[in-house]
Amino acid sequence: MLRDDRFETIEVIPITGSLGAEIRGVDLVDGDDDVVSEVRRALDEYHVLAVRDQKLDAERLHRVARRFGPFSGNPVHTPMDGFDDIVRFVREPDDTGKVIGEEWHMDLAWLEKPPGITMLFGEVVPPVGGDTCFTSLEKVYDSLSPRMVELLSGLTGMHSGRGVFAVNAIQKRLPLTANMEAVENTVVEHPVICEHPVTGRKYVFVSGVLTHFKGMTEDESRPIRDFLMARAIRPEFNCRLRWEPNTLGMWNNPYVLHTAINDYPGYRRVMYRSTVEGAVPRAAAA
Repeated sequence: MLRDDRFETIEVIPITGSLGAEIRGVDLVDGDDDVVSEVRRALDEYHVLAVRDQKLDAERLHRVARRFGPFSGNPVHTPMDGFDDIVRFVREPDDTGKVIGEEWHMDLAWLEKPPGITMLFGEVVPPVGGDTCFTSLEKVYDSLSPRMVELLSGLTGMHSGRGVFAVNAIQKRLPLTANMEAVENTVVEHPVICEHPVTGRKYVFVSGVLTHFKGMTEDESRPIRDFLMARAIRPEFNCRLRWEPNTLGMWNNPYVLHTAINDYPGYRRVMYRSTVEGAVPRAAAA
């Protein structure tokens, strides 16, 4: 098993050659600041982390999340009582239909500042199934031809909250806020070719809520958008986070897409989510 020896205070084990790593033997609640700094560095490098053996509840997840930065806000989901930054997701054994997040997506891509980090803690996880898949938007950029990069560098994507409430409303156990009209009418602009503010690596900012490109119609935009989404989910750019009890999943939200796998009928799943404030996506230098 490969261990990344660039990290001294934490054990970092890559999941695939594209992105993702497991971290074991750390305490994110009471560990010192050097541990948090190393985890943040691993997150910038791998974008997806499975931090194992974390004894968390809502209060302790709140403490961990705030060590990484202020809450990003969540205009869609109603938080838990007493914790405005924590949402509890429950799926019971007899629930049927789609699970939340079943399509490839980026969390809150239609905000001016999408969350920089999403954290998801598994309190109750199925004995098998219920994995989360991720894909690297940096690898998408690296796979493009110079001519396609030149084309995309001149484009600005329009990301819309249209339909977000309808997608979430089918989850009968997921309470939503009363901001439906504001969310539905939200449209933001993000550059298509961006760069990571720490590593400087370039990535493609594409999401499932990208409706069109600025100055183009939806019909004109659709072939390019569909090409990018199809390229993004190629398996060689993916990793699969396999949930274990007491796993904290963390991901650098703007640099990946993710999807929940709906393959655990008959099992209960209880997850807690928080998010950390991000930055306005920065266009890559020419």
